[in-house]
Amino acid sequence: MKNNYRFVYKRVVLFVLLSLPALLSAQSDQPETLRSLAEKFPAPDGAYHPHVWWHWLGSNFSKEGITKDLEAMKESGIGGATIFNITSSVQESHFPIENNPWPEQTFRSGAYWDAMKHTMKEAQRLGLKIGLHGTPGYSVTGGPWITEERAMKALISSKTVIESKGGETPECILPRPELPEFTGYDSKYTENYKPHKASLYWDITVMAVPDRPDASVGDIIEVAGYMDAGGRLQWQAPAGKWVIYRYGYAPTMAHPHPLPDDIIGKSLEVDKMSLEDNKYHWEELLAPLEEQVGDYFGSTFTYIWVDSYEAGAQNWTPGFREAFIRIKGYDPMPWIALYQFKEKKELEHRFNAWHSPGFESDMPDFKLFIRDYGDVVNRLFIDNGWQVAKEMLHKRRLKFYWEPYGGPFSSYEGAMLADIPVGEFWSSDEIVYGHPHILQAAVDFNKRIIAAEALTGSPIFSRYNEDPAFLKHTVDGGYASGYNLYFLHHWVHQPFGDKYQPGMGMGWWGTHFGRHQTWYKPGKAFFTYMARCQMLLQQGSYVPSAAHTAHRRTPEAEIFFVINAYGDVRKTFAFPVTSREPQLWDAYRGTIRKASRWKQQGDTAYIDLNLGKDESMFVVFPHTTGTYGILPEEAPVLGETSSAVTGAWNVTFQPKLGKPFKRTLPSLTDWSRQKDEALKYFSGTAKYEKTIWVEAADLSADKQVRLDLGELHDIAELEVNGKNAGVLWAPPYRTDITPYLKPGKNKLTVYITNNWANRLIGDEQYPADFEWGQERGEEGRAMKAFPDWFLQNKPRPSKGRKTFNVWYYYKKDSPLHPAGLLGPVQLIKIRN
Repeated sequence: MKNNYRFVYKRVVLFVLLSLPALLSAQSDQPETLRSLAEKFPAPDGAYHPHVWWHWLGSNFSKEGITKDLEAMKESGIGGATIFNITSSVQESHFPIENNPWPEQTFRSGAYWDAMKHTMKEAQRLGLKIGLHGTPGYSVTGGPWITEERAMKALISSKTVIESKGGETPECILPRPELPEFTGYDSKYTENYKPHKASLYWDITVMAVPDRPDASVGDIIEVAGYMDAGGRLQWQAPAGKWVIYRYGYAPTMAHPHPLPDDIIGKSLEVDKMSLEDNKYHWEELLAPLEEQVGDYFGSTFTYIWVDSYEAGAQNWTPGFREAFIRIKGYDPMPWIALYQFKEKKELEHRFNAWHSPGFESDMPDFKLFIRDYGDVVNRLFIDNGWQVAKEMLHKRRLKFYWEPYGGPFSSYEGAMLADIPVGEFWSSDEIVYGHPHILQAAVDFNKRIIAAEALTGSPIFSRYNEDPAFLKHTVDGGYASGYNLYFLHHWVHQPFGDKYQPGMGMGWWGTHFGRHQTWYKPGKAFFTYMARCQMLLQQGSYVPSAAHTAHRRTPEAEIFFVINAYGDVRKTFAFPVTSREPQLWDAYRGTIRKASRWKQQGDTAYIDLNLGKDESMFVVFPHTTGTYGILPEEAPVLGETSSAVTGAWNVTFQPKLGKPFKRTLPSLTDWSRQKDEALKYFSGTAKYEKTIWVEAADLSADKQVRLDLGELHDIAELEVNGKNAGVLWAPPYRTDITPYLKPGKNKLTVYITNNWANRLIGDEQYPADFEWGQERGEEGRAMKAFPDWFLQNKPRPSKGRKTFNVWYYYKKDSPLHPAGLLGPVQLIKIRN
């Protein structure tokens, strides 16, 4: 998770061509045929379902909550979860909440291992797959088992100027270089913050540079042999002025983050370039896991994940000089000394999470050296670090899922190395596209699966106000860019009773999926849409195309994914296909039908598609005619009439928290605009009931009746005459209800679920019955500590407050969000 990492296309309509072969699927031992894909299309196998990031916050985990979370995942169409052990409350990084109810449940305590065993047992029972992040925190590789000796290292130096008349031995003390300090993420907002300062130091060498403008590499003299252990230099220097650099290295003090509360300040990032230290790290990570849950390795527990790189750069390790000489054929130390002398730059000793303690220069010779230096750093990161990780995971029947970007190594090589390369995109109103190096590696090394950390949310877009309609825009952009397996960020573990909702959150980060989300049950339709897209997009291999963002090819069928991102898409689409009849695979509805309104012209097929804003469609060109439940092409519309469904509605309101109540609404209206506070601040599901009349003539074979709900917020479930008529989760909120109708009276029931925002704002009308923590303006504010009444399971003091969570985005005067069924609701009668 890197919050400044996002690729955004300019605002243009994306027209994406994806050819999908029926090659061997990683989810199955048998290749998928077009027929098998069609048969599974309405309800794809669990192996194609999206996964989630499952954050366990500090010591706040429980077996009861684990079971409920996993059962909710299964119920809503999630295929598995990646466990992240992080701090109890996240902002930039470490901001633990106080008074956690189970302080004894420390990281890797007996209670922790019991919870992990319970997780594996329950996931196996439910058919879910589990992974774990490769360090406590979400970046990168380290833990409490890493000491300064095994930590990341940085090259550091001190400078001393001497002058010699020649034939003498000027005596001077070369000071030890200043040791690194790691400021991390917390320094800006944490009171009395003290940087993590290194305590260890190792000398490398001493280099003397003649202090004259024409000094070159050949003029530099290594004088380390003349310095004693105390830094005293006794060197008979040639006549002239000399700049003496004492070089050493020390731990950068970079630490994983955001760590579980009990190991904050007790963990470091492992040396990424040391073969020995990386083997030690991965063994310390994996051996206890194998001892505790090894029976599930390779079956239920299937992978280790490494998030995007956020540990700062590393530019030294023991043996680096020798490795450089072996790889590049020359000694780097004279070049480093000359660089410092010529560029008049000191090596930085204060590091933060984004700092790269490297070299920059506009001088051509230095540019070549800097490139060589980066090559060696990359080689050691890859060979001694990530390759080791993969090998050690494979020995234990685990796979390596990796977001290989952000660090001083090649993203292309990283994507090549990973079993499943992973990119990321954030929820937004923009179109995202894939990491180019990851996509290129997928092409060159036939990586069929390109996963994504998907829909990571910032407080700008994700404030418990998210809904599937908003998220679809970005979801489709991710698929269009080449990603085909989503790990949704996030589904935070809820360890407490169900009366505490929305409950735990990852600070202000993330899109709020999970069992406490208001719409998680009807949201299954949204997750099923993802599964249908992923099932199709995982077939075959990714092929680059100059004309389109992503392209996949198959000997059995050509399949194209078309989205209308901004509402100004052309009606006619061109496809580079000949001699094949197109089909429309609708991932929103799960239907397949023959395409109408198309023509072949030369080597291009042209198809007319009517897509509203953010609508999508798969266009499939089979090589041969198949029989697998294809609906006939839509008949031309000869006439269309509409009639409004007017009058009062009987509505039963079921708050997410609280008892149900009923209202009769004279007309459709926005709940948030009502004086009645029960409606104004309502969050949950409202059941709208109405009797509608349909003439027998409207149900003849050449007729169709569609229900158009107009405007609604945020998701609708339909019943007609007691039969499930589907879920509408994105506009246009319109569907064919002809199969459910009968002549005469028909009972129409519409369940509308809105998001949490209005209830959260409603709570801010009442005094807080807890202590406020850090105030972050528009980003919100934290609960400082779990209050005593919560710990003692007593009634809460503030009777007006209904919700309970650890991060509060809203205040008393925050604007309310539109809510409910606004309509107009219409019956649209079509004559074909």
